Amino acid sequence: MFKLRNLTLTTAALLSSTSLFAAYPTFNGTKPNGGQRGTEVKLTVTGERLDDFESLVFFSPGFTQKSVDKVEKNKVELTVGIAPEVLPGNHLMRIRTKTGISHARQFFVGIFPNVDEKEPNSDFDAPQVIQMNQTVEGIVTNEDVDYYKISLKKGQRLSVEVDGLRLGYTVFDPFLAIIDKDRFEKVISDDTILHRQDGYCSYVAEEDGDYTVMIRESSYRGGGNSFYRLHVGGYRRPDVVYPAGGKIGSKTKVRFIERDGSFEEEVQLPAETDPGYMIYSKTQEPAPSGNPFRLVSFDNALEAEPNDEQAKATPVPAGAPVALNGIIEKPGDVDFFKVPLKKGMSLEIQTFAQSLGSPLDSVVNVYNDKGGSLGANDDGGGRRRLDSKFKVNIPADGEYVVRVTDHLERGGPNFVYRMELVAAVPELYFASPQFTVNDTHYRQFIAIPKGGRYATLVNISRNNVSGDFKFEVPNLPQGARLLTELAPKDLGNVPLLFEAAPDAPLGHQTVPLKLQPVDPNTTITGKLRQEFDIVRSGNVIYYTEIEDRLPVAVVEEAPYSLEIQKPAVPLVASGVLDLKVVAKRKEGFKNAIRVFMIWKSPGVSCLGEQTIPEGQNECVFNLDANGAVGDGKWNYTVMGEVDAGNGRVYNASPFTEVSTTTAYLTAPAIPLVAVEQGKETVMIAKLEHVKPFEGKAKAQVLGVPDTIEIEPAEITKETKEVAFKVKTTDKSPVGKQGNLFVRVDVPVAGGTTAHRVAMGSILRIDAPRKAPPAPAAPVVAANKPKEEPKPAAPAAPKPLSRLEQLRQEAAGGKK
Repeated sequence: MFKLRNLTLTTAALLSSTSLFAAYPTFNGTKPNGGQRGTEVKLTVTGERLDDFESLVFFSPGFTQKSVDKVEKNKVELTVGIAPEVLPGNHLMRIRTKTGISHARQFFVGIFPNVDEKEPNSDFDAPQVIQMNQTVEGIVTNEDVDYYKISLKKGQRLSVEVDGLRLGYTVFDPFLAIIDKDRFEKVISDDTILHRQDGYCSYVAEEDGDYTVMIRESSYRGGGNSFYRLHVGGYRRPDVVYPAGGKIGSKTKVRFIERDGSFEEEVQLPAETDPGYMIYSKTQEPAPSGNPFRLVSFDNALEAEPNDEQAKATPVPAGAPVALNGIIEKPGDVDFFKVPLKKGMSLEIQTFAQSLGSPLDSVVNVYNDKGGSLGANDDGGGRRRLDSKFKVNIPADGEYVVRVTDHLERGGPNFVYRMELVAAVPELYFASPQFTVNDTHYRQFIAIPKGGRYATLVNISRNNVSGDFKFEVPNLPQGARLLTELAPKDLGNVPLLFEAAPDAPLGHQTVPLKLQPVDPNTTITGKLRQEFDIVRSGNVIYYTEIEDRLPVAVVEEAPYSLEIQKPAVPLVASGVLDLKVVAKRKEGFKNAIRVFMIWKSPGVSCLGEQTIPEGQNECVFNLDANGAVGDGKWNYTVMGEVDAGNGRVYNASPFTEVSTTTAYLTAPAIPLVAVEQGKETVMIAKLEHVKPFEGKAKAQVLGVPDTIEIEPAEITKETKEVAFKVKTTDKSPVGKQGNLFVRVDVPVAGGTTAHRVAMGSILRIDAPRKAPPAPAAPVVAANKPKEEPKPAAPAAPKPLSRLEQLRQEAAGGKK
């Protein structure tokens, strides 16, 4: 049994040149892509900026770097030992140089010795001859087909499994077939539920003779990066196990289910949960890869047939949390469970099927004891979207029925499901956010420059857990330490700041970072749960893994350092504060420095990044506090990133204390003030003093264009109203000037605090009123006799409506 570690698909390509400063090497690949356990492997790693190579960083126990045989700028040859107890599958590795640490790549451990593909092997009549129990390392080029011949005895099992897409070089879709001497395909495999594009299949020989294993790209494509590892042997290859999970620390009987059979074993489960846990057979030759197995803190309930009717539902003695396990064994099968639940429960129901290798497309319903529906879901299970996931609220105490079936009414012996019903299980975990688009590995390591620091952010997720926790980081590299101590109960994220002494030796460790409770009565331990995309193409994510350890390395010093100048005054609620960052450069180093604001205290916002231009030494972050900010003292840090001509170079500032406090005064928005263009008016703000201050504060209305002059004013702690004289000109724009506010600089010890009050005030400028026209002078005709007025023309007859016309016609007919 083994936990898959996190891997990577792509690495950044950066300019490279010789430098002694800390830098970021890239890791492009390995040759071979894996090795047999219990052996030593001659390994070639390729990448960029590898000429100061120091070591590989392994996350799984049992790996040893025996020797470094040759180091070049883009290639390193070395010997790696793999202990016999290392379990098959993919394992995480990184490159550490004297000047940096790389993204991660995977390395596969197999149960068989490697053999290399030998061309030509693209003709069915001229295949490459191999033996049972070998792993072939090969490549499928464009329109390439590779054939391998193997001899079998009647009744002998032949299993093949390919690692192609999972190697992480490209979106490679292998196609497998086992073919007899007459060219009939006995079994084929393109895609599988368990391994997506990577296939596997098994065949029991019907007669003695030679058989051919064929591998190609499913659409006859391929290329220079379409590498594969083809495992050929007599092992048994389960699709899924049942039950597909169990309670931590328990002994559990599980059934390994194959396409054409199954076998059972009793397994001892680990004492801790592990979201990436894999299970392997202990009585059979293990398969080249394991089967996912859920580890939880609650019990299983197994279906008891017949349970295909509500009246025959399998009773579950205990309520949530519980895991309901079963198999939709035949087409049209439906399974029912009866579960006691309590009023007020907010129950999350998540089905695991396709995520565990089962072909089931689950549909889940929840009913009360009268058959009324509480909720249902078909597809909602995240990346494996055909797995169901939804929430229901329980309205009353009682027994409820959970129903599950396949969406297309399919079924079979491998249609395994596991439904976890969870309500308020205590859980605490943390992880860093994704720092850039489409790259979950960027800055997800700790490379501390000698005499410098490295900073990252972790978001903390709590479920039914409260209280303060402290970080526990055992086995840090010599000379390194974590400066962050606590994860306070009221913070959803905190900055982690690591520091290395100037004389710290170069080295690394993989650190199981944890959160331990400050309160001795709390028993929950928080774990790192960092999810990585390991195979991805654009927005399509094929594989992800979860890591619970950090790679921490001490590397060569950086060519610059950063420091935040401690503010002389606090940041007040609804106020602003400039935070200056100063760089100190090594002689001759002039490159521009990207500066990241790693973390902000609650209620404070600012831009996440600033730049110190080439040859300059300062940048400023403008901190903006909302009205809910209270009294507090907070440790701020920023981290720099530069391209020093040899890759990315990181260095963080020491912690600097920034104080926040409540506002000294507030004010509602100034009611609408209107003025004609070119005239003057007064805007009056009504002040509400929260706490006293000494001296005079300067107040000014901000947010208007330069063509509007608003005179500042002075206020004291006694001022209740402040009037601002507004002057407009014929250049002042007509219309509303909205979102105005009053900035008040309040004197405090060390300087002034910038308040923003009267937010949302409005000034309206109206166009000047036009004067009414003068009356026209009367015109009198001279010496003309006065004319008699003409009679007015008769008014035109009023048109009648149709109704009035009909009335008149009717009246005329009566006469």
